[in-house]
Amino acid sequence: MSNELPFSGLRVLELGTVLSGPFAGSMLADLGAEVIKIETPGKGDVQRHGGHKKNGVAPWWSVASRDKQCITLNLKHAEGKAIFEKLIRKADVLVENYRPGALEKLGFGWDAVNAMNPKLVVLSISGYGRTGPSAGRPGFGKIAEGLSGVVTMTGQPEVRPLFIGFSLADTCSGLFGVLGVALALYDRDINGGRGHRVDMGLYEPLFRMLDCQLAIYSKLGKPPVRTGSNDAYGWGIDKSRPPFFCVQASTGEWFLTSVPSAEVARQLVGGNAADGDQKNFAAWAKKLAPMALRDALAKVGGDIVPVLDGMSIAKNEYMRARGDVMDTKDAKAGELTVPGWIAPAPGSGEVRRTFNDATLGERSAFILSRDLGYSSADIDRLKSEGVI
Repeated sequence: MSNELPFSGLRVLELGTVLSGPFAGSMLADLGAEVIKIETPGKGDVQRHGGHKKNGVAPWWSVASRDKQCITLNLKHAEGKAIFEKLIRKADVLVENYRPGALEKLGFGWDAVNAMNPKLVVLSISGYGRTGPSAGRPGFGKIAEGLSGVVTMTGQPEVRPLFIGFSLADTCSGLFGVLGVALALYDRDINGGRGHRVDMGLYEPLFRMLDCQLAIYSKLGKPPVRTGSNDAYGWGIDKSRPPFFCVQASTGEWFLTSVPSAEVARQLVGGNAADGDQKNFAAWAKKLAPMALRDALAKVGGDIVPVLDGMSIAKNEYMRARGDVMDTKDAKAGELTVPGWIAPAPGSGEVRRTFNDATLGERSAFILSRDLGYSSADIDRLKSEGVI
């Protein structure tokens, strides 16, 4: 097995802001690509300012920017455009999540960049994709979740649908975007193809994951509906499914439990739990300590796992052993626990950052000097003229 990461040697230009495009860039960086993140001078990615901060440091941003070369570039300035074109000619991938038409106005639409670099793979993520009657409309993750079908299946049936409590559509489109990039690179490098544009609507990955919706509609003539957050498969699987119950133990800790069947669940609680009724099961579980609850379920072929949150995940021994969570130390923020990489660190000893509170344009001079041969005097002039 190679000591290098899968995308080592790949050069990616990341052009966009929260959240789908930069998340795709983060995944590519995790896999070893050199990601040059391009931000607007004086503004930067909105994610820099989002979320909670510790001593002025935003951990959400600082994980998202790790292993990225953060530069600034004014794409509305003639010289900024010239620099961007030079970077495009040296790149393998361009990731962008602007509204359709925005890059075309700047002179960097697909036809233009494909002419500059016929081998370039472009990942374009937008609210509705680049075709169809809604292509030009602005789109956001929560709107995409509504379009995908996931919202209508979340929550209690007697009250309004609920959206997911984090940026699911954005992150899913980032992950699917990386898959699209990998497939495009495979075609380019293995099959002798040219560059490709990967065109993705924010709602499309979630819709694909929820492929059961159309099958259920075709079979029953009606769409799947939410039946309550604790009925894991109530929207479309028959009653033979094993029950999953989210319950508290006597310690007050929450656990997700699985039981082989509703009949076994009734036997566990003394035959008083009606099929589909979780109240008696929950009352039974709350009398037991976690290990006693685990043992009782194990005897009948069931299982139990803790319902973790950010604090308990940070302390979880299993996730630490897997490298899913890591400790880091920042000069300003101090000691922090952060997510690990999606790929293991290479055996070659390559230095990888777990956390980087990247300042705006911190690597502009480095990239312009190393990649394009700009002198210190050139770089100072570009700064004074607002190009970088």
